[in-house]
Amino acid sequence: MLQPVRTFDTATALVDDGRFNFGTYDRPLQRVNPLDADVLPSLPLKPPSALKWLRLKEWQAIQLGDERVFVNVALFNAKLLALAQVKVFDRRHGTLTLYERKLPPWVLRAPQGLLDSTFAHSGRDGHITFRNRLAESRIEVSVDIAPRGGPRVQAEVTALTDGQQPQVVCIPFAENRGMYSHKGLVPARGRVTIDGEHFELSDERAFALLDDHKGYYPYRMRWDWLTAAGRRPDGELVGFNLTRNQSTDQARYNENCLWRAGRAYLLPPVTFTRHPDEHPERWRVHDEAGQVDVSFTIQARSRVDINALLIRSDYDGPLGLCSGTIRAESAAPLEVDGLFGMGERFDLRC
Repeated sequence: MLQPVRTFDTATALVDDGRFNFGTYDRPLQRVNPLDADVLPSLPLKPPSALKWLRLKEWQAIQLGDERVFVNVALFNAKLLALAQVKVFDRRHGTLTLYERKLPPWVLRAPQGLLDSTFAHSGRDGHITFRNRLAESRIEVSVDIAPRGGPRVQAEVTALTDGQQPQVVCIPFAENRGMYSHKGLVPARGRVTIDGEHFELSDERAFALLDDHKGYYPYRMRWDWLTAAGRRPDGELVGFNLTRNQSTDQARYNENCLWRAGRAYLLPPVTFTRHPDEHPERWRVHDEAGQVDVSFTIQARSRVDINALLIRSDYDGPLGLCSGTIRAESAAPLEVDGLFGMGERFDLRC
């Protein structure tokens, strides 16, 4: 029998009267306002917004593709460390194109929500732009990167969110300190170009996985993550998000879910087990009740290793194929064999 899991709650703002609204939601929050939180309620003097901003980790990312190509685009700002990243994996030829640029944190200003906002970076290599228009049922991603010595990567892709149920969470790390995440699986259309080779994305075949994130993480940030998506033979869009993070109550507050045909199904806490002795390396993600049992076989990977004064990064971000089964309440069991996605083993002191 399937174990009871979280249910969807109701809120319009991330923070009301200084308090986080911890819970899980199935629609965008109208106000994503973490700087309004009283993150140290026991102190008589409240920290100024500038200090809270320095401790708030913020990023936006999107994974998109079809049976031929997989793309990850991310703007990441941990305040002591900021990155712009683009990964393009040609699934037919097994080749990975990776762009990564470390940035001064002050050049990235993340918006407060996805309803009508822009998050962008422009530099000597080109630009990465998220035009967030959830109020108009879309998010537009524009990339034109031409690094010295590397191939030019361009993308103009629209994620189509109309009728697609997201999973929005607010998860506690302490009494009134936590994180926000808006994740969703939606159809996508557009074009990706690598060094002049075009990949056309049709909304009947392609997908986009949305990821908007803000959190008052501890100095040492840690999580395990796996997400993947694809189309079944009948055209149904399916995918999942599985994370083990620093939640103080994994059963009540996590961000694990299955998406099928526009609906989000909530899942219980999961555990990650890695098998580095296997070639290719395999990860296993599972829960105690047997609802989730997914294997992830690595086909390509990228790392970020930094050891400099206050900053230390140990990041592994592989791409690969999934297999196994996910069983969610009120949904037929889903065989995830052949779904392509990416994982993370993240350990950052920042």
